[in-house]
Amino acid sequence: MKGLMELISLAARLFLAWLFIYASYDKVWDPAGFADSVARYEVLPLVLVNSASVFLAWVEMIIGVFLLAGVATRSSALWATLLLVVFTSLMLYAEYTGAGYDCGCFPGQHDQHTAGLEAALRDLAFLAPALWLLFKPGNRLIFSFRLRRRRTSRISL
Repeated sequence: MKGLMELISLAARLFLAWLFIYASYDKVWDPAGFADSVARYEVLPLVLVNSASVFLAWVEMIIGVFLLAGVATRSSALWATLLLVVFTSLMLYAEYTGAGYDCGCFPGQHDQHTAGLEAALRDLAFLAPALWLLFKPGNRLIFSFRLRRRRTSRISL
């Protein structure tokens, strides 16, 4: 049973890694295009759109790389969970306001995938492996290192 749990954790980690790297690829290399997508939601002041877009794109990429390498899996899963909750909320907001714009989620889908209920349900499905990794991060194919504490000798006077 433990072996099955480890395989599920590995599959969840690799799926999320692929998801976040794939989603961030265009955003990192075309920050202006992603900034346009972020600006369409009208939830940030225009002054913050460019910096928030660049920051978000790189956070997605770093989460994906960390998950792929198995570095800080639980922390990466926490960040992935937080981002997916925000993304789901934005999709529900788009559904509520009736906005029919491209969600800006994945590369090559301009005007093919609108923000709304369908995208929110998709993001909720993506949330399942992230939540799994929060509680069962697994130990297979991870890059692990530990810092050793140095023992200091106490000098008493």
